[in-house]
Amino acid sequence: MAKSESEVALEIYQSVEQSNEKQKRLKSSSFWRLLDVKSRQKTVVTRIAQLLEAQGLQVSVKSGDTLGEEKHDDWIVLTLTLVPPAPAPLRITSIKLPPLEWLEMMTSRSFESEREVEVFFICPLLEKLGYGFDDIVIGYPVKMFKGVQKTTTEADIVVFKGPDRDEKNVLLIIEAKKGDKGITVEHIAQAKSYAQELLPACYVVTNGQEIKVYQFNGMLAPDDRVMDFDRIELKENWPELFGYISKEATLKRKEWLSNKLA
Repeated sequence: MAKSESEVALEIYQSVEQSNEKQKRLKSSSFWRLLDVKSRQKTVVTRIAQLLEAQGLQVSVKSGDTLGEEKHDDWIVLTLTLVPPAPAPLRITSIKLPPLEWLEMMTSRSFESEREVEVFFICPLLEKLGYGFDDIVIGYPVKMFKGVQKTTTEADIVVFKGPDRDEKNVLLIIEAKKGDKGITVEHIAQAKSYAQELLPACYVVTNGQEIKVYQFNGMLAPDDRVMDFDRIELKENWPELFGYISKEATLKRKEWLSNKLA
């Protein structure tokens, strides 16, 4: 099944947001092909421009031509116009700072595989964030549609509110990658696709070195990337991390999100 214009617009936004310059250039022919636009009718061009502007992107043509009237080999420039401040973490009654020895151990470990990232980094982290053994599922099956067929894929780690595996109890999704692989837009999109099926409070993408935390907005608005830091900075980022993805925090946000979606 072809992606909708909204889904493509979101992917373009994520690509620009991940770039160092907060800007991307695409050939006009590639830009319109990406959006599956075969005829640049004025109403279509206006709709595309509005979709991208709603994502916080400024769209311009390098030659100065009007969008939709440029030549096929001209450049479309996409610039992030506003990087909104991340939503503040929830006020937590008591932030539990792990022992210094534990933090030093966690920042000095090396991981040789994706499974080691899951077992030796993510699971200990979840324990210190207040989750219990019954909350955590490694390799959770997620039913998704590919085209018209329903298939089952596997999310690396899904965290629930207790042992009940009903999807209304999903609090957190974590996508793990091997330590020597950088996190890409595709990895983030994969975690987001699981979130759209399971409706968690937040989702996290990590390779054991980079940690990226997103608040899921239930497809009511683009998700918020609220944290992006290196594992070596775990100690100084711990209070904020606790405020976003501790069990206490995700329970509160899940309740808020459920009410919003209802």
